Amino acid sequence: MRFNTSGGYFTALVTKKDTGKKIYGAHLKKNLLTLDGRDLFHSQCYTSTVNGTRGAGYVALTTDTTAPADTQTSLAQELAANGFSRADAVTKTHTNDTNSTTIEHTFTASGTVSLIHKSATFNNASSITMCHVAAFGTDASLISGDTLKVTWTLNLG
Repeated sequence: MRFNTSGGYFTALVTKKDTGKKIYGAHLKKNLLTLDGRDLFHSQCYTSTVNGTRGAGYVALTTDTTAPADTQTSLAQELAANGFSRADAVTKTHTNDTNSTTIEHTFTASGTVSLIHKSATFNNASSITMCHVAAFGTDASLISGDTLKVTWTLNLG
């Protein structure tokens, strides 16, 4: 049997000591993420800058044209020159009781870079955990002085 696990689910099962009979109090019930829980996750996942609970607020870019996949663990051909090195995003905002966090950074080209194809978010300045990855609709090519503003709008549960 296939079922939709989007957002998660839970099961409660009682096993009777004397008979071994199993009785479901709940079976594959959709769970509910509370507002405070969601706020905590947004903080820990995206906006926290404290070591150990560092959110995914670093933004990286690449010219790699491989399609984004949820199995990717690193950003191939990550840019590290001409003003496009991985950066701790200047803007990290979440409003309590909403389901949205914005991670935003503006890169300024100090040289020519052709065909920037993807961006990703990380929780560290070096390759620790890649959390989100997406391809641009149109590749970006920049010369010295051009800017590239990357905005991630992230929602949970």
